[in-house]
Amino acid sequence: MPQAATVNIDDLVDNQKITGFNWLLVFWCFIITLIDGYDISAAPAAGPFFVRDWHLASPAALTFPFSATNFGVLFGAPLFGWVGDRYGRKIAIILSLVVFGLFTMLVAVSNSVEHLTWARFLTGFGVGGVVSNTISLNAEMAPRRVRATFIILMFIGTTLGGIFPPIVANTLVGTYDWPIIFWIGGILPLVIAALSFFILPESIKYLSLIPSRRQEMVRLAARMGTAIGPNDVIVSASHNREKARFTDLFVGKFAVITPLMWLLFAINLMVFYFVNIWLQTIITPALIKAGGSAATAQNAGLMFQLGGSVCGLVMCRFVDKMGLRPVILLILLGIPSTAAIGYLATTPWLVWITFASGFCLLGIQFGLNATAGILYPTHVRALGVGYAFGIGRFGAFGGPALGGMLIGMNFQLEYLYLIAAAPLLISLVACIVMIFLHDTGANAPSDEVVLAH
Repeated sequence: MPQAATVNIDDLVDNQKITGFNWLLVFWCFIITLIDGYDISAAPAAGPFFVRDWHLASPAALTFPFSATNFGVLFGAPLFGWVGDRYGRKIAIILSLVVFGLFTMLVAVSNSVEHLTWARFLTGFGVGGVVSNTISLNAEMAPRRVRATFIILMFIGTTLGGIFPPIVANTLVGTYDWPIIFWIGGILPLVIAALSFFILPESIKYLSLIPSRRQEMVRLAARMGTAIGPNDVIVSASHNREKARFTDLFVGKFAVITPLMWLLFAINLMVFYFVNIWLQTIITPALIKAGGSAATAQNAGLMFQLGGSVCGLVMCRFVDKMGLRPVILLILLGIPSTAAIGYLATTPWLVWITFASGFCLLGIQFGLNATAGILYPTHVRALGVGYAFGIGRFGAFGGPALGGMLIGMNFQLEYLYLIAAAPLLISLVACIVMIFLHDTGANAPSDEVVLAH
């Protein structure tokens, strides 16, 4: 009878060689977030058509439907997070795709602002589930040495996905009308959900907690290059870890760093969604009035997302090597590039300034996402990341709401983007303080925080 060995799942994951299996997982999660990103940007791309076809007195009438998706995410992320913890990351991702696919198709048959608001709110449930569970799956399957890079690569799908609704708006809406944006955005998640049954693996750390799924874990370990015998004892830090307490997020220097991280998430997501959600809707009338084309506004939305995708590729290595320092530079560049959008809205420079703004705002978020994943000591890492993303969603909800309120007050286009950029000044100060706290090394918990190198 073979002698039983002890297999540490954490070491198995961290010591695995990077193979085609790892790249397939990152690629498929990239495809999933690509569809997720398409859905997030679908409503902004359709905004001008809602105003036109529903004879809305002001774009401000779209404030609630434009904010509703992020409000739904506030509920969907913890709901499907619980599903992921209880039934597995794979089933939670598949269910999330089905939910936001079905309710995105409901948008396609909407005929009023009220109907649209409810459809987008329910869509947000699925969006939140996809985000929370793809992060968990990649964090639990990627070796520590490349974990931040893999998560950033996965999230580039979100920004690249945002490129396609403006393309659909420019090429297909003239023939099929605006519902085509949402028929595509609804059908694709259902197709990806079906394929995920066969392609997407379950988290091996999750499987190690479920004795009845041991054979599945053994097969998955073999794909990762490790053989687990029938009598081997499976151990993991997560098996015996004391439950993290909320107060652990405020020990030592984290008493300041944690609130500052929450502030950075909330402010950047507020500014990003302010710009992203309202861009095409409020610039289209200005362009037409100046003798331009509505297609230019859609191109500006496309370039905004493209800029973020380019920066995501760059940020992978800079965050690994320099911590939060690149984020300071992006904030310094993001303030003028975002503020200038209103002044350049009717000029040929519009697409380039929106590219620059997207490069900075989405680059900041990529940096924050990666930093949050390595910021906290091991025993409170999941809790810290969860709260950072959760608090940040209040900013994501508030950005479109603030934009709608200012549009309803008839603010000039130039002032709208000045106001949108102003909160980044607070982010600049918060980022500098966080790095200063790291450099002084005061009262840190046992695991060292990585903010700057």
